[in-house]
Amino acid sequence: MYGLLLLLFSIPVAVLPTAFYVWLVWRIDRYEKEPFHLLLATFVWGAVPAVIAAVIIELAFDVPLSALAPEYDAFLGTSIVGPLVEENLKALALLGVWGLSRYEFDGVLDGIIYGSLVGFGFAMTENLFYLWGNVEAGFLSWLSIALGRTVMFGLNHAMFSALAGVGLSLGVQASSALRRWGFVLLGLGAAVTAHFFHNGLLVLSGSCLLSFLVDWLGVALVLGMIVLAWRREKQWLQTYLAEEVRAGLLTAEQLAVVTSPRQRTMHRLRLLGRGDRARQRAWRHLVDNATELAFKKHQYARKRDEALAHQIEELRRRIQEEVVS
Repeated sequence: MYGLLLLLFSIPVAVLPTAFYVWLVWRIDRYEKEPFHLLLATFVWGAVPAVIAAVIIELAFDVPLSALAPEYDAFLGTSIVGPLVEENLKALALLGVWGLSRYEFDGVLDGIIYGSLVGFGFAMTENLFYLWGNVEAGFLSWLSIALGRTVMFGLNHAMFSALAGVGLSLGVQASSALRRWGFVLLGLGAAVTAHFFHNGLLVLSGSCLLSFLVDWLGVALVLGMIVLAWRREKQWLQTYLAEEVRAGLLTAEQLAVVTSPRQRTMHRLRLLGRGDRARQRAWRHLVDNATELAFKKHQYARKRDEALAHQIEELRRRIQEEVVS
């Protein structure tokens, strides 16, 4: 009965922290929210197919490693094979998003968001397996696994695959195929290397302290990229929407609100207080379309794509049709 309770309790212990982390990722996307279906597909890929494929491939490598180098089997399997297999499988989700909807990759922040989500999906399922696997070891062992994997190292897989996402985002913006794939491979290499150091330090030192320090340096690096990405995106809004103000499509007051997350929230609350749902809906559409317009103009400035030009004109048409107070 006691073991059954731990088995059942393992599910919310794995799921609830993941839900919180995913909510944080949703919040860091300040200006232009990514399509929900792509976010969901990325998360599900990490949580189910990527984990299943990783288990199968890693088990397949375990037999020859045990036969060829039994004394190094644990290190090679955990620190070399694991990172290579898992980061490549997670990166497939990022390539899938880019292949299906390449115009959604506006900048580095998008790569971090999609990378984090596939990482959180993978970590959630992996954490659940570890928790179930430690039920028979007793409550204290189970609790240490729960705290270690969901709190102490809870951002690890997201950080690893976020680095791959940054590489893909930079590659999308590159001007040549050589630079494009160079950035993609550099990002993937960074993900594998960070994962290698995490696993390798745990195996070699037998202590989680060094691994903890290295991991959180990686998290701090990603957080720094997020702050820089916020500044870049605000600059895009100010630069490209200022042109629309001069053309008469937007007012200066609308521009000031659209480019400020705080003013966006305050304006939305004021409209909610008035109870005018039509104006609330019109304002939300204007903000979404204006933000999308700025980002598409930024993409078009990098790459003169006819499809982007059509999208830009369509967004201008939508903004003209909205009546906003």
